Amino acid sequence: MQIKNLFDPGKDIYRTIEKVITYGATQEQLLKTEISEYIVTESIEEQLETLLSGMQAAMDMGDENEVGVWVSGFYGSGKSSFTKYLGLALDSSIQIDGVPFLRHLQDRLHKPQTRALLSTVSQRFPAAVLMLDLASEQVAGATMEEVTTVLCYKALQWAGYSRNLKVAAFERRLKKEGRYQAFIDLFHGQTGESWQDYQNDDLVVDSLLPDLAHQMYPALFKTPTAFTTATRDVIYLLDDRVQEMIDIVREATGKAYLVFIIDEVGQYVGGRQNLILNLQGLAQNLKRLGQGQVWLLGTAQQAHRGRPACVFELPRALQAEGSLSDSD
Repeated sequence: MQIKNLFDPGKDIYRTIEKVITYGATQEQLLKTEISEYIVTESIEEQLETLLSGMQAAMDMGDENEVGVWVSGFYGSGKSSFTKYLGLALDSSIQIDGVPFLRHLQDRLHKPQTRALLSTVSQRFPAAVLMLDLASEQVAGATMEEVTTVLCYKALQWAGYSRNLKVAAFERRLKKEGRYQAFIDLFHGQTGESWQDYQNDDLVVDSLLPDLAHQMYPALFKTPTAFTTATRDVIYLLDDRVQEMIDIVREATGKAYLVFIIDEVGQYVGGRQNLILNLQGLAQNLKRLGQGQVWLLGTAQQAHRGRPACVFELPRALQAEGSLSDSD
Protein backbone atom coordinates (compact mmCIF):
# COMPACT_ATOMS: atom_id res chain seq x y z
CA MET A 1 0.00 0.00 0.00
CA GLN A 2 1.16 3.50 -0.82
CA ILE A 3 1.04 6.21 1.86
CA LYS A 4 -1.00 8.50 -0.39
CA ASN A 5 -3.83 5.96 -0.37
CA LEU A 6 -4.36 6.66 3.34
CA PHE A 7 -5.52 10.22 2.59
CA ASP A 8 -8.91 11.48 1.44
CA PRO A 9 -9.08 10.59 -2.28
CA GLY A 10 -11.24 13.65 -2.90
CA LYS A 11 -8.34 15.97 -2.13
CA ASP A 12 -5.12 16.41 -4.08
CA ILE A 13 -2.26 15.61 -1.71
CA TYR A 14 0.12 17.49 -3.98
CA ARG A 15 -1.79 20.77 -3.65
CA THR A 16 -0.17 23.83 -2.10
CA ILE A 17 -0.95 24.08 1.61
CA GLU A 18 -0.48 27.46 3.30
CA LYS A 19 1.76 27.33 6.37
CA VAL A 20 -0.23 29.95 8.26
CA ILE A 21 -3.72 31.44 8.10
CA THR A 22 -3.74 35.18 7.40
CA TYR A 23 -6.53 37.75 7.42
CA GLY A 24 -5.40 39.14 4.08
CA ALA A 25 -6.11 35.90 2.21
CA THR A 26 -9.74 36.51 1.25
CA GLN A 27 -9.96 35.26 -2.33
CA GLU A 28 -13.09 33.12 -2.66
CA GLN A 29 -11.33 29.96 -3.86
CA LEU A 30 -8.72 30.24 -1.13
CA LEU A 31 -11.39 30.72 1.54
CA LYS A 32 -13.26 27.72 0.16
CA THR A 33 -10.17 25.56 0.53
CA GLU A 34 -9.37 26.90 3.99
CA ILE A 35 -12.81 26.39 5.50
CA SER A 36 -13.32 22.96 3.90
CA GLU A 37 -10.15 21.76 5.65
CA TYR A 38 -10.78 23.50 8.98
CA ILE A 39 -10.88 21.03 11.87
CA VAL A 40 -13.00 22.21 14.80
CA THR A 41 -11.78 20.45 17.93
CA GLU A 42 -13.95 19.88 20.97
CA SER A 43 -12.07 22.64 22.79
CA ILE A 44 -12.53 25.15 19.97
CA GLU A 45 -16.25 24.47 19.68
CA GLU A 46 -16.71 24.75 23.44
CA GLN A 47 -14.98 28.13 23.52
CA LEU A 48 -16.82 29.35 20.42
CA GLU A 49 -20.09 28.56 22.18
CA THR A 50 -18.93 30.40 25.31
CA LEU A 51 -17.89 33.43 23.26
CA LEU A 52 -21.13 33.56 21.25
CA SER A 53 -23.19 33.25 24.44
CA GLY A 54 -21.28 36.14 25.97
CA MET A 55 -21.74 38.28 22.88
CA GLN A 56 -25.45 37.55 22.77
CA ALA A 57 -25.91 38.43 26.45
CA ALA A 58 -23.97 41.69 26.16
CA MET A 59 -25.77 42.81 23.02
CA ASP A 60 -29.14 41.95 24.56
CA MET A 61 -28.45 44.01 27.67
CA GLY A 62 -27.03 46.95 25.72
CA ASP A 63 -25.01 48.32 28.62
CA GLU A 64 -21.36 48.55 29.63
CA ASN A 65 -20.66 44.82 29.53
CA GLU A 66 -17.30 43.19 28.90
CA VAL A 67 -16.64 43.26 25.17
CA GLY A 68 -12.93 42.37 25.01
CA VAL A 69 -11.80 38.86 24.12
CA TRP A 70 -8.25 37.61 24.44
CA VAL A 71 -7.60 34.54 22.27
CA SER A 72 -4.41 32.91 23.54
CA GLY A 73 -2.54 29.88 22.25
CA PHE A 74 0.71 28.42 21.00
CA TYR A 75 2.05 29.01 17.51
CA GLY A 76 -0.11 26.93 15.18
CA SER A 77 -2.86 26.32 17.75
CA GLY A 78 -5.52 27.95 15.57
CA LYS A 79 -5.86 31.50 16.95
CA SER A 80 -5.89 33.21 13.56
CA SER A 81 -8.22 30.70 11.94
CA PHE A 82 -10.61 30.82 14.91
CA THR A 83 -10.94 34.60 14.80
CA LYS A 84 -10.82 34.88 11.01
CA TYR A 85 -13.60 32.40 10.36
CA LEU A 86 -15.77 33.78 13.16
CA GLY A 87 -15.36 37.28 11.71
CA LEU A 88 -16.21 36.13 8.19
CA ALA A 89 -19.22 34.21 9.48
CA LEU A 90 -20.58 37.31 11.23
CA ASP A 91 -20.10 39.37 8.03
CA SER A 92 -23.18 38.67 5.91
CA SER A 93 -21.50 40.02 2.77
CA ILE A 94 -18.95 37.19 2.63
CA GLN A 95 -20.07 34.28 0.47
CA ILE A 96 -18.55 31.21 -1.17
CA ASP A 97 -20.28 29.83 -4.24
CA GLY A 98 -23.25 32.05 -3.44
CA VAL A 99 -23.60 30.57 0.05
CA PRO A 100 -22.94 32.72 3.16
CA PHE A 101 -19.64 31.94 4.84
CA LEU A 102 -21.61 31.35 8.05
CA ARG A 103 -23.11 28.20 6.51
CA HIS A 104 -19.68 26.88 5.60
CA LEU A 105 -18.45 27.38 9.17
CA GLN A 106 -21.59 25.74 10.54
CA ASP A 107 -20.79 22.67 8.43
CA ARG A 108 -17.54 22.30 10.37
CA LEU A 109 -19.25 22.39 13.77
CA HIS A 110 -20.43 19.25 15.54
CA LYS A 111 -23.13 20.37 17.98
CA PRO A 112 -26.55 21.61 16.79
CA GLN A 113 -26.71 24.13 19.64
CA THR A 114 -23.46 25.77 18.54
CA ARG A 115 -24.66 26.01 14.95
CA ALA A 116 -27.98 27.48 16.12
CA LEU A 117 -26.25 29.98 18.41
CA LEU A 118 -24.00 31.18 15.57
CA SER A 119 -27.07 31.77 13.39
CA THR A 120 -28.91 33.56 16.18
CA VAL A 121 -26.08 35.98 16.93
CA SER A 122 -25.49 36.67 13.23
CA GLN A 123 -29.16 37.31 12.44
CA ARG A 124 -30.19 39.20 15.55
CA PHE A 125 -27.11 41.39 15.63
CA PRO A 126 -25.96 41.96 12.03
CA ALA A 127 -22.45 43.30 12.42
CA ALA A 128 -19.81 45.14 10.46
CA VAL A 129 -16.54 43.25 10.86
CA LEU A 130 -13.12 44.86 10.51
CA MET A 131 -10.05 42.61 10.72
CA LEU A 132 -6.52 43.91 11.24
CA ASP A 133 -3.32 41.85 11.08
CA LEU A 134 -0.75 43.84 13.03
CA ALA A 135 2.07 41.65 11.72
CA SER A 136 1.57 42.92 8.16
CA GLU A 137 -0.37 46.18 8.48
CA GLN A 138 1.77 48.37 10.69
CA VAL A 139 2.03 52.05 9.84
CA ALA A 140 4.92 52.52 7.40
CA GLY A 141 7.76 54.56 8.86
CA ALA A 142 6.28 54.48 12.36
CA THR A 143 8.02 52.89 15.32
CA MET A 144 5.41 50.69 17.00
CA GLU A 145 2.48 53.05 16.57
CA GLU A 146 -0.28 52.69 19.17
CA VAL A 147 -2.83 49.98 18.37
CA THR A 148 -5.69 52.49 18.37
CA THR A 149 -3.92 54.59 15.73
CA VAL A 150 -3.22 51.61 13.44
CA LEU A 151 -6.82 50.43 13.82
CA CYS A 152 -8.12 53.92 13.05
CA TYR A 153 -6.07 54.08 9.84
CA LYS A 154 -7.37 50.64 8.92
CA ALA A 155 -10.97 51.79 9.49
CA LEU A 156 -10.43 54.84 7.27
CA GLN A 157 -8.96 52.72 4.48
CA TRP A 158 -11.67 50.07 4.87
CA ALA A 159 -14.42 52.72 4.64
CA GLY A 160 -12.87 54.29 1.53
CA TYR A 161 -11.51 57.46 3.13
CA SER A 162 -8.07 59.02 2.92
CA ARG A 163 -5.57 57.89 5.52
CA ASN A 164 -4.88 61.56 6.30
CA LEU A 165 -7.16 62.31 9.25
CA LYS A 166 -7.98 65.88 8.18
CA VAL A 167 -8.65 64.87 4.59
CA ALA A 168 -10.86 62.05 5.86
CA ALA A 169 -12.77 64.53 8.06
CA PHE A 170 -13.32 66.69 4.97
CA GLU A 171 -14.58 63.68 3.01
CA ARG A 172 -16.95 62.71 5.81
CA ARG A 173 -18.41 66.22 5.90
CA LEU A 174 -18.98 66.08 2.15
CA LYS A 175 -20.76 62.73 2.44
CA LYS A 176 -22.94 63.83 5.37
CA GLU A 177 -24.07 66.87 3.41
CA GLY A 178 -24.62 64.93 0.18
CA ARG A 179 -21.88 66.83 -1.66
CA TYR A 180 -19.30 64.10 -2.08
CA GLN A 181 -20.16 63.39 -5.72
CA ALA A 182 -19.97 67.09 -6.51
CA PHE A 183 -16.47 67.11 -5.07
CA ILE A 184 -15.52 64.02 -7.09
CA ASP A 185 -16.77 65.72 -10.25
CA LEU A 186 -14.91 68.93 -9.40
CA PHE A 187 -11.64 67.06 -8.89
CA HIS A 188 -12.10 65.15 -12.14
CA GLY A 189 -13.00 68.32 -14.01
CA GLN A 190 -9.82 70.08 -12.92
CA THR A 191 -7.42 67.15 -13.19
CA GLY A 192 -9.00 64.60 -15.48
CA GLU A 193 -8.26 62.02 -12.80
CA SER A 194 -10.23 60.02 -10.22
CA TRP A 195 -10.08 61.29 -6.64
CA GLN A 196 -9.88 57.71 -5.29
CA ASP A 197 -6.59 57.24 -7.13
CA TYR A 198 -5.00 60.24 -5.41
CA GLN A 199 -6.70 60.63 -2.01
CA ASN A 200 -3.63 59.11 -0.31
CA ASP A 201 -1.06 60.87 -2.49
CA ASP A 202 0.44 63.52 -0.21
CA LEU A 203 1.83 65.59 -3.07
CA VAL A 204 -1.50 65.83 -4.89
CA VAL A 205 -3.55 66.35 -1.74
CA ASP A 206 -1.28 69.11 -0.44
CA SER A 207 -1.25 70.83 -3.82
CA LEU A 208 -4.90 70.63 -4.90
CA LEU A 209 -7.16 70.05 -1.92
CA PRO A 210 -6.87 73.51 -0.27
CA ASP A 211 -8.21 75.22 -3.39
CA LEU A 212 -10.92 72.58 -3.88
CA ALA A 213 -11.99 72.96 -0.25
CA HIS A 214 -12.26 76.72 -0.79
CA GLN A 215 -14.44 76.16 -3.88
CA MET A 216 -16.69 73.70 -2.03
CA TYR A 217 -16.95 75.75 1.19
CA PRO A 218 -16.00 79.39 0.50
CA ALA A 219 -17.62 80.51 3.75
CA LEU A 220 -15.56 78.06 5.82
CA PHE A 221 -12.28 78.28 3.90
CA LYS A 222 -12.15 81.89 2.86
CA THR A 223 -8.96 81.66 0.80
CA PRO A 224 -7.54 78.98 -1.52
CA THR A 225 -4.88 78.25 1.08
CA ALA A 226 -7.02 78.23 4.22
CA PHE A 227 -7.43 74.45 4.35
CA THR A 228 -4.36 72.51 5.47
CA THR A 229 -3.81 68.77 5.53
CA ALA A 230 -1.17 68.94 8.29
CA THR A 231 -2.15 66.94 11.36
CA ARG A 232 0.94 67.37 13.51
CA ASP A 233 -0.62 70.15 15.58
CA VAL A 234 -3.95 68.35 16.08
CA ILE A 235 -4.46 66.79 19.51
CA TYR A 236 -6.66 63.70 19.72
CA LEU A 237 -7.94 62.27 22.99
CA LEU A 238 -8.21 58.49 22.98
CA ASP A 239 -11.96 58.42 23.57
CA ASP A 240 -12.50 60.92 20.75
CA ARG A 241 -10.48 58.77 18.35
CA VAL A 242 -12.34 55.61 19.36
CA GLN A 243 -15.71 57.34 18.93
CA GLU A 244 -14.62 58.62 15.51
CA MET A 245 -13.59 55.11 14.48
CA ILE A 246 -16.96 53.72 15.56
CA ASP A 247 -18.76 56.50 13.67
CA ILE A 248 -16.71 55.90 10.51
CA VAL A 249 -17.59 52.20 10.35
CA ARG A 250 -21.23 52.79 11.21
CA GLU A 251 -21.59 55.50 8.58
CA ALA A 252 -19.98 53.29 5.94
CA THR A 253 -22.13 50.23 6.69
CA GLY A 254 -25.30 51.47 8.34
CA LYS A 255 -24.82 48.80 11.02
CA ALA A 256 -24.90 49.50 14.74
CA TYR A 257 -23.06 46.34 15.78
CA LEU A 258 -19.32 46.28 15.16
CA VAL A 259 -16.63 43.64 15.65
CA PHE A 260 -12.95 44.63 15.55
CA ILE A 261 -10.58 41.65 15.27
CA ILE A 262 -6.83 42.19 15.70
CA ASP A 263 -4.35 39.42 15.00
CA GLU A 264 -0.92 39.21 16.68
CA VAL A 265 -1.73 42.02 19.10
CA GLY A 266 0.08 40.21 21.91
CA GLN A 267 3.36 40.10 20.00
CA TYR A 268 2.87 43.68 18.87
CA VAL A 269 2.48 45.23 22.31
CA GLY A 270 4.92 42.83 23.98
CA GLY A 271 6.13 44.31 27.26
CA ARG A 272 5.86 47.92 26.08
CA GLN A 273 3.93 49.70 28.80
CA ASN A 274 2.72 52.54 26.57
CA LEU A 275 1.26 50.12 24.03
CA ILE A 276 -0.33 48.02 26.77
CA LEU A 277 -1.97 51.09 28.29
CA ASN A 278 -3.23 52.21 24.88
CA LEU A 279 -4.71 48.76 24.21
CA GLN A 280 -6.35 48.78 27.62
CA GLY A 281 -7.76 52.26 26.92
CA LEU A 282 -9.06 51.07 23.55
CA ALA A 283 -10.88 48.15 25.17
CA GLN A 284 -12.32 50.29 27.96
CA ASN A 285 -13.54 52.97 25.54
CA LEU A 286 -15.14 50.41 23.24
CA LYS A 287 -16.90 49.00 26.31
CA ARG A 288 -18.13 52.43 27.45
CA LEU A 289 -18.95 53.99 24.08
CA GLY A 290 -20.20 50.83 22.38
CA GLN A 291 -22.75 49.91 25.05
CA GLY A 292 -22.38 46.19 24.31
CA GLN A 293 -22.67 46.70 20.55
CA VAL A 294 -18.95 46.97 19.75
CA TRP A 295 -16.60 44.03 20.34
CA LEU A 296 -12.83 43.66 20.28
CA LEU A 297 -11.06 40.33 19.73
CA GLY A 298 -7.29 40.08 19.96
CA THR A 299 -4.92 37.13 19.52
CA ALA A 300 -1.65 36.43 21.31
CA GLN A 301 0.90 33.64 21.56
CA GLN A 302 1.41 32.16 24.99
CA ALA A 303 4.79 31.25 26.42
CA HIS A 304 4.02 27.92 28.08
CA ARG A 305 1.29 25.34 28.30
CA GLY A 306 -1.70 26.01 30.50
CA ARG A 307 -5.42 25.47 30.66
CA PRO A 308 -7.47 26.09 27.49
CA ALA A 309 -8.79 29.64 27.61
CA CYS A 310 -10.67 32.15 25.57
CA VAL A 311 -10.55 34.93 28.10
CA PHE A 312 -13.04 37.77 28.33
CA GLU A 313 -12.23 41.33 29.39
CA LEU A 314 -9.17 42.29 27.40
CA PRO A 315 -7.46 44.53 30.00
CA ARG A 316 -7.22 41.76 32.59
CA ALA A 317 -6.41 39.16 29.98
CA LEU A 318 -3.23 41.00 29.02
CA GLN A 319 -1.64 39.06 31.86
CA ALA A 320 -3.61 35.83 31.40
CA GLU A 321 -2.18 32.51 30.31
CA GLY A 322 -4.00 29.85 28.34
CA SER A 323 -4.33 27.91 25.13
CA LEU A 324 -7.01 28.13 22.52
CA SER A 325 -6.69 24.42 21.92
CA ASP A 326 -4.34 21.83 23.32
CA SER A 327 -5.19 19.41 20.55
CA ASP A 328 -5.41 21.60 17.45
